Amino acid sequence: MNNSLKKSIAIIMSLLVIMMTSVSVFAETTDEADNEVKTSKNAQKEADISLDARNAIVYCENTGEIVYTKNIHERVEPFSITKLMTALLAVQNLPLDKVVEVPYEATLIGESTMGLVTGEKVTVRDLLYGAMLHSGNDACYTLAVAVSGSEKKFVRLMNKTARNIGCKDTHFANPHGMRDKRHYTTAYDMMLISKLAFSNEVLAKISGTKVYKMGKTNKSKARTMDTHISVIEDDSNNIKCAKTGTWDENNCGISVYYEKDGLKLVALIMGAKTETRNKDILNLVNTISSRVEGVKVVGKGVAQGKVRIKHGAKTRLEVYTKDVGYAFIPKEASESLIQTQVKLKDDITAPVKKGDIVGTLEIYATDDLVNKVDLVIKEDVGEGWFPSYVGISNTTTMIIVGVVLVIVLLLLWIQVAKAKAKRRRKKLRQEKIRRMAMEQLRAEQSRKEREWRF
Repeated sequence: MNNSLKKSIAIIMSLLVIMMTSVSVFAETTDEADNEVKTSKNAQKEADISLDARNAIVYCENTGEIVYTKNIHERVEPFSITKLMTALLAVQNLPLDKVVEVPYEATLIGESTMGLVTGEKVTVRDLLYGAMLHSGNDACYTLAVAVSGSEKKFVRLMNKTARNIGCKDTHFANPHGMRDKRHYTTAYDMMLISKLAFSNEVLAKISGTKVYKMGKTNKSKARTMDTHISVIEDDSNNIKCAKTGTWDENNCGISVYYEKDGLKLVALIMGAKTETRNKDILNLVNTISSRVEGVKVVGKGVAQGKVRIKHGAKTRLEVYTKDVGYAFIPKEASESLIQTQVKLKDDITAPVKKGDIVGTLEIYATDDLVNKVDLVIKEDVGEGWFPSYVGISNTTTMIIVGVVLVIVLLLLWIQVAKAKAKRRRKKLRQEKIRRMAMEQLRAEQSRKEREWRF
């Protein structure tokens, strides 16, 4: 093989390597981009919201877009908001009723705690409530060991999970959020973790609980745990789930799940002050919720069919929408894609009261459920008479009884009329017989008179 041919082959091979490398890099870049959540074109226009917090982000679950940003890629310390990742991994990997033993190391962390002691046997469920309501560092350490066997292995799982969901600038050093120079995240990354955690049904319920009563254990009497997050306590805030993180009065944050009229937001602030944290987060979600435009699908108090009431004085009642129903969809989506479906309960038993929820009106955009509106009744209904057990209301029963009585009376009248007619016919026959007898008698008398004359 001559030198020129060898050079040509070498050049071709070099070009192939360069092309393969470029394709690989492009593929990796594409994969990373697929994990990113797109930012709304209008998000930058919303940067005029006044916040003391240094970092903030709002994600709209309905549209799948980030609708507010403020320094979302700056590295910050998550503190106890870290516990959302720990709790999520615990829910995904452990049965809630599993009983685990508290290791000695869990009791040494200090700071926020649910008061566990070495050797105490506690369920995963109780530990999760302790981690969310009391922000228990001891609970988180115990959960970490229960999932992975050691804190070190669990931290590796935390970081692997963070990378898998698209967190590019996050590194965990522990499962509870105690300060460590290797423990950091960004508002954007923590939003990704928060929206995943709050979408978990079990964790959403736990992180939105106000009071939880835990039974006694082998080493402790029964406990009552109250949430440490005040924005959850007032239902008018529309904050359904939340987790705070605090180091001192100038270093704190909060992540929340907000829902009103079907609008669902994940909002997060970091680098905040304790005295203005609640004000900031409420200002943020209330302002953003007023700016996200929704499609009004159904009004309040609109009839949506009838529901069956078992054993009721009335067995079917009209149902009405309790509130206005909106659909929050991307601007480019067509309103023609919105559909509704009525779902009524099939176990409604009398007595029922005005305002009772008896079903839901589900609102869909294409095949995605985007909102639910409660359906209520507008009157009280007591227990019905015996026929109500076969679905006959009191009113219908009275009508049936009335009809039956009329029929019975009609039949009696017919019988009486027939009897009268029969007696009348009998009387007429008797009268006829008497007339015939009288005529025969008169005829006989006339015959005898004629004979006597002759």
